[in-house]
Amino acid sequence: MNLKLLRSAGWAVAVVVFFLGCSDSGDDGRSYLDRTLDRQFVPETSHLVTLQTYRTDEPDSEQRIVDNLTLARDYLTGLAEEFNQDQRTLKLEPFEWRRDGPTQTQWVFGFRLGNGPKKIAILTHLDTVPPGNADWRPFEPRTENRDYRGASQPFLVGRGAVDDKGPSIVGFTVLRALAKLYDGTDSLDGVTVELIFDTSEETDFSTAYYFEQFGVPDFGIVFDAVWTVRAEKGIERPVFTVPLGTPPASGMYIEAFDSAPGATNQIPDTVTARINGNDPAALDNLAAGIAALYQQYGFDDPQYRRAPLQVSRDGNVVVLSAAVIGAQHGSVPEENRAQGANPVVSLSNFLAHLADDGTLAPNGVARLLQFMAWGWGTTVFGEKHPDLLERHDQVFEQGNGTTYALTRVTTGPQDVSLRIDIRYALGHHAVAWDGTTEGQLPGASIFPDVFAQLVSRFQQDDPGTAVTVSTATAASPDVRDPQSPRFQRIGDAYQRATGTPMPLAAIGGGTDAKGQLNLVAGGALFTLGFGPPINFHGIDEGAPIEDLKLSARILYQIMREEIAAKTGS
Repeated sequence: MNLKLLRSAGWAVAVVVFFLGCSDSGDDGRSYLDRTLDRQFVPETSHLVTLQTYRTDEPDSEQRIVDNLTLARDYLTGLAEEFNQDQRTLKLEPFEWRRDGPTQTQWVFGFRLGNGPKKIAILTHLDTVPPGNADWRPFEPRTENRDYRGASQPFLVGRGAVDDKGPSIVGFTVLRALAKLYDGTDSLDGVTVELIFDTSEETDFSTAYYFEQFGVPDFGIVFDAVWTVRAEKGIERPVFTVPLGTPPASGMYIEAFDSAPGATNQIPDTVTARINGNDPAALDNLAAGIAALYQQYGFDDPQYRRAPLQVSRDGNVVVLSAAVIGAQHGSVPEENRAQGANPVVSLSNFLAHLADDGTLAPNGVARLLQFMAWGWGTTVFGEKHPDLLERHDQVFEQGNGTTYALTRVTTGPQDVSLRIDIRYALGHHAVAWDGTTEGQLPGASIFPDVFAQLVSRFQQDDPGTAVTVSTATAASPDVRDPQSPRFQRIGDAYQRATGTPMPLAAIGGGTDAKGQLNLVAGGALFTLGFGPPINFHGIDEGAPIEDLKLSARILYQIMREEIAAKTGS
């Protein structure tokens, strides 16, 4: 799907809905939906935003997130109990499932309407990525106007506002509206409508384990993306490693290069390099001039936007810190590169240059940074080694092919390692797509062979300490047929709600719909522009409030029509 068309479609939808207004005046559910969104969306989402529901590597992380997710569950249960007091026959029934996994709690909870054998679901998640730089007050929700699609619009700002606590409240509001619509009727006979909150979508997808035990719904909208996802790329997670070796006997060298802690699917807020050596005067000179050298350095693209750099001292050590600009979701590094800067990329390319010209002595850290600059430079589509790394196809078109987000570099006692978030097109999978089959492709990627060739080529071009690699396919590509009855029903409901045709998108993000043909990812956004002012996974994350309200109306219409189809009413 062309990104410009998707953005234009979203803007057109907003205009159409503005003129449509609240035309369903005879629909108690729709009236309740609009009224509740206007009054309750901001305060209810804000309450969830205050709860810190992100995982880290710290020992107390899992207990903290379980405690805060418990508070989120109790808050939502309280709202459901309050809602149920005014219901006659159809009430929200809470449910919960959990089991202990090897590293974290596998846990979903939510609410049901009805108890029939046919299941219809709305799926969303309450865990978030880490907040990063706390200067932006990630857990102090607030509304502010931001320029968005040509106009100043209200945004709810805070970690999780758009991913995925805002959509969670939208789904909860839609479920309440359906309960209000069907209260006192037999319209849900034979059907169960389920709202599922995942608690580990960002790390382990608990919903998949829940489905193993209780089965996949007959139909579901994964409300965690854009309208509407017809394909998701595969996900690969390689780790490249170089041993540190002994510190150089003379000269200055990079003793450590570390990105800020966080998930592999998040471009880090900062990266820090420490330069040491046995000549204090040389280190002083470097500290005095390195900021100018950084500004003068010619990256592989003259138009490349370098990350902001700060220089400080820790004793004799020269400390360099680079900060992120723009979008931070690892699935769309092209968004970051177009309007921002990845600090890992900026600083690694620059320091690799200083190692190449002899300013910095060779060691394991320098070797890895040289490999990064040689392998990817500042590019995100694998352009430096297109025969191995670049792929696009009829689904994931040029400009939306295999992407590489260099997100995590960690210096340990013995080695230094690089982690990359790869979202890959069909050509990087070992099993070819036949052009018609829906769902996930079987098998794994071809990256084990690709990376073996890549590190071998690097060794030939630049002999030195060997770079080793391990890699794993986290998920294969998932392709759907937009002409299928399922997509056609969703498209019809979308057009009824908005008056415009439904856009389609092929995305890099992984959702709970991947591999589940009965589930389709759609909403809550109308654009793949994940940078400012939305800042998906990033600093100053913000939810465009009117877009989420519009998505609620679409979701409500989809669920109404799906219920009618399942019950024959």
